[in-house]
Amino acid sequence: MKKSEAKGLRVSFSVFVIVALMLVGNRASAETLDSVPHIHHIKVIENKVFVLTHEGLYELVGKNNMKLVGKEKIDVMGFTTLGKELFASGHPAEGSKMPNPIGLVKSINGGLTWKAVSLVGKVDFHFLEGAGSDLYGSDSQSGNLMHSPDSGKTWKYLGTNTFTDIAVSPAMSGMAMAIKNSELIVTKNAFKSTTKMKNNLKITQIEWRKSGLYAVSGKTLFKSTNSGKTWTELNTFKGALGILSASDQLMLVTVGPDIYTSTNSGESFKKIS
Repeated sequence: MKKSEAKGLRVSFSVFVIVALMLVGNRASAETLDSVPHIHHIKVIENKVFVLTHEGLYELVGKNNMKLVGKEKIDVMGFTTLGKELFASGHPAEGSKMPNPIGLVKSINGGLTWKAVSLVGKVDFHFLEGAGSDLYGSDSQSGNLMHSPDSGKTWKYLGTNTFTDIAVSPAMSGMAMAIKNSELIVTKNAFKSTTKMKNNLKITQIEWRKSGLYAVSGKTLFKSTNSGKTWTELNTFKGALGILSASDQLMLVTVGPDIYTSTNSGESFKKIS
């Protein structure tokens, strides 16, 4: 792994365990999974669960059932949404005429087709997070954190990325929360300046949705309705939480090889079986 990648925002190792189990149990029922060797992340978009792989974007429709989205098997690394539009970054499929890296691409039809937006052949975002018209990306090649205020059309370098996760405010442009050394950092001007939040939790992941700010600390999922000033315990699981991903309609967490989803903003969860 490149040093710049090691400094970037990371995905919990549990995702690889989850997908390994999916593939073992799914060989006979879904031929499209036979060639999927590696998974990058699992992301919730609206009421769907997407799996980012070396060989395309998949929708998870059951623990042992994934289907390929579209025909372009992009090596999807970074992935997020702004409203109904999907944004991705990574590398082209084998044999594709697309530049490598693909820069930032956009889909307005749920990932069926993609169109170049910016940074084509220049940037490989291994992390993308956004809300409103704000996008943040961590470039694996330079190690830099970048920000776009206009849905990816133009970008500004913010220096070497030192954050392990970022959650973008869905209500206020330029406002975001980030994790650095398990501490919460808040900005109201797209990281031109930051303030450290008082917090006793060792937070590893955060998600910001209209219903509140959500955070993972060990085995417990927390919620804040005042931008991280105070936190309320939502659920404690039997093991450490791996992945947290959420939309306004659906929330997903992983515990080891198990995947749980919630349709009521984390109040209760159901295991995918």
